[in-house]
Amino acid sequence: MNFTNLVLAFSILTPLTAVAVVSAIAIILGFFIVLVFKFFAVEVDSRVEELNELLPGANCGGCGYSGCQAYAQALVSGDCKDYSLCTAGGQETASAVASFFGQAPGVFVPKLAVVHCQGSYDKIRVRYEYTGSVNCATASQLFGGPGTCSYGCMGYGDCQRVCEYNAIVLENGLAHIKPENCIACGACVKACPRHLISIEPKYTDLYTVRCKNPLPGKAVRESCEIGCIGCTLCVKSCPENAIHMEDKLAVIDQDKCIQCGSCAKVCPQKCIVEGIDMPAKLYYEVKTK
Repeated sequence: MNFTNLVLAFSILTPLTAVAVVSAIAIILGFFIVLVFKFFAVEVDSRVEELNELLPGANCGGCGYSGCQAYAQALVSGDCKDYSLCTAGGQETASAVASFFGQAPGVFVPKLAVVHCQGSYDKIRVRYEYTGSVNCATASQLFGGPGTCSYGCMGYGDCQRVCEYNAIVLENGLAHIKPENCIACGACVKACPRHLISIEPKYTDLYTVRCKNPLPGKAVRESCEIGCIGCTLCVKSCPENAIHMEDKLAVIDQDKCIQCGSCAKVCPQKCIVEGIDMPAKLYYEVKTK
């Protein structure tokens, strides 16, 4: 074999050798992957998938878990024993889940988001013209926002943008919840940088304190016409001890509240509101006439 033939043979052998080496490595890795799956596989309870089929598949997080399958896993494992956490499925889903475990269906209490603020543009003063990014998270970082109340809704729609159910509207610098659309998924609660939104029972005659300003009464009056001044008249008037003070702010315990309305009658600031979201309701009635 002359030198030319030797070079030609080597040039052919080199690619073939590379292919052989790569193929051998792939076979060895594949073998180890099979072993890992065989000996370290986690056995999945078939009931999780069966239960997941009963859930609506919204994966909204309203139940407090990352999604429907995570909720199903928690129920099957016993970490969660509440069959009525699915806000998207309501009573029908709660009954189906309870039946799956051979239990009597519990009573599902519908819930919705509530914005604890009434500080619309006509209730507060504007301290400066904000020209930055149109979102609440950014605006709140600049001197506490353009409004005189550094604890109120700024109306730039961070909550509205994360809502997948068209349940939030903005009017006059204030976010409102559309009760008929809200499924209490909690996305807006997480999005609000001022923690103004909470999930409450969907009672027609729900009473809520629509203010989150914890400052003393004088400071509240200077920033908003309709904020809670911490006078405690509502606390004293409640026959069920359903209202307590957190700092200077009145808070209603919905588990104790009997919706008697005594608190709203004595509130001098009219910041305790009856109804799910009366301002939004009236707004839509006007719009649809």
